[in-house]
Amino acid sequence: MKCPQLRLRSGFTLIELLVVIAIIAILIGLLLPAVQKVREAAARAKCSNNLKQLGIALHAYHDANGAFPVGQYNGYTGTATLWNRACWVQGILPYVEQGPLYSNFDVMKTSSALVATKKDTIVPPLVCPSDPNSPKTNTVDKNHTSTAAGLTGLLEVQGLHTNYVACAGSTSWSAANAANLNGMFYVQSMTRITDVTDGTTNTLMLGEILVSPDTTVNDMRGRYSNAWDGNNWFSTAYPPNTTVSDVQSYQGVSIPFAPVTTSTPGPSILSSRSRHTGGVNTALGDGSVRFVSNSVDPTAYLNAGTRAGGEIPGSL
Repeated sequence: MKCPQLRLRSGFTLIELLVVIAIIAILIGLLLPAVQKVREAAARAKCSNNLKQLGIALHAYHDANGAFPVGQYNGYTGTATLWNRACWVQGILPYVEQGPLYSNFDVMKTSSALVATKKDTIVPPLVCPSDPNSPKTNTVDKNHTSTAAGLTGLLEVQGLHTNYVACAGSTSWSAANAANLNGMFYVQSMTRITDVTDGTTNTLMLGEILVSPDTTVNDMRGRYSNAWDGNNWFSTAYPPNTTVSDVQSYQGVSIPFAPVTTSTPGPSILSSRSRHTGGVNTALGDGSVRFVSNSVDPTAYLNAGTRAGGEIPGSL
């Protein structure tokens, strides 16, 4: 008589299953930081490429016009005859493959960039992929209305806010000095390469800022189609990603990594900020791009903001 054979069924015990799950969880935990680092490296490289494009565009503008574009057309106490409420961004649009958008603003050159249509168009080289609040296009200023001819109802939508701003020098700015700052860009500036006597390789031209989320409060930082408070400039008075608050003479929105206070009347100042680990991307006057650490020597960084300060160049 044959004994029946027992069939053994293979499988996992509960303990084995829990061990496998724990191992998988550990591997995922080890992998996620690596993935995040890869993503940030790619975003930082894209940001660097954006600044490179903008630097080339600024030099192309210089070649065509004999000077870099005006930092800001209107002053603090009045309007400009041409390109009122415009800044350096409009002039370089044809050189970043935005000819139609430039034409859209160009028809407003005798009126105001403020009232131009399509100002919420996203211009990729002006947007840093590491900033979670970019692209910012739809901020509505419900606290500011106008009855001026042609402006009624058009002051509200402020348009694209850029992550890249021009270097105005190493100081704050106000109505008293905004037309005579020590950087490459300021009110009615028409800086030539020959004016940068500190050397274009030693002088900062562009830097990064962070923008606030779209809200019903109008934070001007980065706003380029309604520029009147130096909101498309930065200063080297403080190192990158400083904890010192930015200052505007009009309303603002403080956010993590980019605090702001309002001083009316009073001087304004913006510092370079980013969400890149450890520093910010910058473009120098020769069009080259460099990553500047938060721990940069403050004096070297301060001096890099001036175009003709005569300082001994430091290491950025």
